Amino acid sequence: MEREKPLLPTKSVQAATDHAAVHKSRASGLQPFAIFLSPEEELCSPTVGRWGCEWPRPKKGPRKRGGPAENYGDVGELIERTQRQGPWPLDHPLPLPRWSDEKTKYYKLGSVSEFQEMATKIELQLQRVLEEQNYNTVGNFLTFYEAYKENPIKNVMDFYQCYSPKITPQNYSCVGLAFELWFRLQKLENLYPELAKFLCVVSCEENIESIYEYSSRLDTASSSIEKEHVLVCLKFDINGRKGVLLCDPGYHVARVVTVMYDKAFPNTGWFIQSEENNIRKEYNYQISPYSDRFVEWNERTTKGSQIDIFTGLIYVERPYITAVDVTDRRNIVYNFKSLLSRDQKGHLIAGLYFKVKEGSDEFTIFYQDMGKQRVKMNFSSFLTPEVRKLKSNLQKKSLKLLYK
Repeated sequence: MEREKPLLPTKSVQAATDHAAVHKSRASGLQPFAIFLSPEEELCSPTVGRWGCEWPRPKKGPRKRGGPAENYGDVGELIERTQRQGPWPLDHPLPLPRWSDEKTKYYKLGSVSEFQEMATKIELQLQRVLEEQNYNTVGNFLTFYEAYKENPIKNVMDFYQCYSPKITPQNYSCVGLAFELWFRLQKLENLYPELAKFLCVVSCEENIESIYEYSSRLDTASSSIEKEHVLVCLKFDINGRKGVLLCDPGYHVARVVTVMYDKAFPNTGWFIQSEENNIRKEYNYQISPYSDRFVEWNERTTKGSQIDIFTGLIYVERPYITAVDVTDRRNIVYNFKSLLSRDQKGHLIAGLYFKVKEGSDEFTIFYQDMGKQRVKMNFSSFLTPEVRKLKSNLQKKSLKLLYK
C-alpha cells in the first residue's frame, strides 16, 4: 500500500489555529508526563473540547476491572469507553497523542499449545474481518465533506478542528477495523476468561528518521509524532516466557503475528505478505533492540534486484487512547484515498483508489477477471447529462420499489 501524504499543508493548518476552535489543555503547552492518563483522568479529560465544554463522560461509567460486566455492547460503546480526546496546542496541526497511564498487562497461559489454539481462534476472527469489512478511507473523507457543507463554519481549517471523526462499519480505516476485531474477540471469553480486557489498540509510527532516538524520547516528544497507524495487541505470558500478539487488519495482514521476547518458538519471524507483478513484500516483527517498549515492524520490498527497507515502531507498553481523535482524524486529510475489498487471506480482490490533488479528478478501479484488471476513469465523466438522467431514473425506480 502506498504511504500517504498530508492533504492539508502543515503550515496552513498551523496558521489556521490562531482563529480556530481548538482543544485547550491545562496549559498552552502539554507537559511531557501528561501524555499518559491516569484512570481518573481517562474518565474526565481536563481539556476543553472543540465544542466549548468539557468532553462528555462515558454514559455507563468506568469499566469495573475484573468484574463480570466486562464486555461491550457494540463497537461504538467500545470506542466510547476506551478513547479520549488529546489536547490540541495552538501551534500544532493535530491533537497530541495520548496513552493510558496503566501499562498493558500479560494474559497468562499454561503452555505453548494453549497459546497456539488461542492464536488460531483469534486468526479466524481476523480473517473474517478482512473478508466481511472493506478498508475505506474514501467514506470518512466524504462524511467530513458532507458535514462541512451543512455546518455554518466555512473556513475548512477551522471546521477540521471542530469536527469529530465518525467511525462506522461502512467507513472503516485501520482504526475502525482494529476496534471491530477487538469487539469480535469478546466472543472467545467463554474459552479464555477475561480475554477482552487484556486486548487493546496500540499505536504505530511509520515515518521515523532514527529508531534509537525515537524509542528513547517518546515520553517527551508527543508534539512531533503523528501515529499514522494502529493495531490490535495482546501481551501474553507462557510460564514466564513473555510475548506480544499483534493483529493488523488495516494493512491486510491475514495472520496473527507472534513476537516472543526470547525470539524462540512460536515467534513468527519473516513472512511473505504479498507477491504480485514481480514485487514481493515481506514483513517481520521483533522486539526493538533499543527498547522493549516497542515492537519493530520491518518491511522488505523486492522488485528485481532492487530492495527497499522500511521500519516502523509499534508502542506496546500502554494502550493508545487517541486512535480516533489523532489517527483517524489524520487519515481524513491524507491525499491518498482507497476503498478496498479483501478476501480472508488479505488479498485485494476489488476496489478503487485516487489521489486528492488540485486539477485532477482521475481515479482507478481494479477487479479480478482472469487476473487483476485496472481501469482509469474521471469523476467528471459521471456528471454528464446522460449519466445524471440515468441516475434520476434509477432513483425513481428505487422509490417505487421501496413504497410498493
